[in-house]
Amino acid sequence: MSTGPLNVLINKVRTHCNERPKGSAIDTVIIHSISNPGCDKPFLLENCLEILDEHQVSSHYMIGRRGEVITLIDETARAYHAGLSLMPLEVDRRENVNNFSIGIELIGSDRDKFTKRQYDSLSKLMLGIINRHPIRYVLGHEHVAPGRKTDPGPGFDWQRLIALKDSFSELILPQDLRNPWG
Repeated sequence: MSTGPLNVLINKVRTHCNERPKGSAIDTVIIHSISNPGCDKPFLLENCLEILDEHQVSSHYMIGRRGEVITLIDETARAYHAGLSLMPLEVDRRENVNNFSIGIELIGSDRDKFTKRQYDSLSKLMLGIINRHPIRYVLGHEHVAPGRKTDPGPGFDWQRLIALKDSFSELILPQDLRNPWG
């Protein structure tokens, strides 16, 4: 796991959020990927922000290809990032994952590999989130909206987050799931 300071956080506040339901504990992080394939620079930050605004959705954070971390929504707010969603666990079938999760967008596509800098920033960001909230689950959008979403996709290396699990043994990652929808 990468150590050292997190890249400077850039604020690009979005409005696609509202209050979380009273008593909602944040215990889940959902990893997404985002790009804007309809333009000549699909991984450009401003083009990705345009996609969020066009669809009136947002995550709490976005991580650029060079590892820059962009704050979009305050963690205390419910961002519109998971949509129609359901936890994929036998013991946890909660719906409306936005209510109790933090969303992180990695600029890239569900078919491309992500950069080392993105993984380094993601690890540092996750450490901070885990220290602020009782995070129990770290899943992909594809895990809470199967058949509807495919991100972050096969290009995302979940093994890069194993060091987090070593530090926080109660953390559940996708590789810990056994046939979640079976």
